[in-house]
Amino acid sequence: MDPNAKLQTADQTLKGAVVALVSYVALKRGWDIELVALAIPVVSGVLAYVSTLVNNRATACLLVPKKPKN
Repeated sequence: MDPNAKLQTADQTLKGAVVALVSYVALKRGWDIELVALAIPVVSGVLAYVSTLVNNRATACLLVPKKPKN
């Protein structure tokens, strides 16, 4: 398997875990279920945006290294 594919899988799993954790904590703190449901795509979008800032803009992945500049 391509190393980048493994990293992308790990990255997406990590992001999914973060979204699940945020949802869990929000529900435990008594947020309305509708608000939590609306927050999920927002959190996912923020994580994708942070990925483009941190590492590879082409894949929006935290773990895939940037291509070296020639």
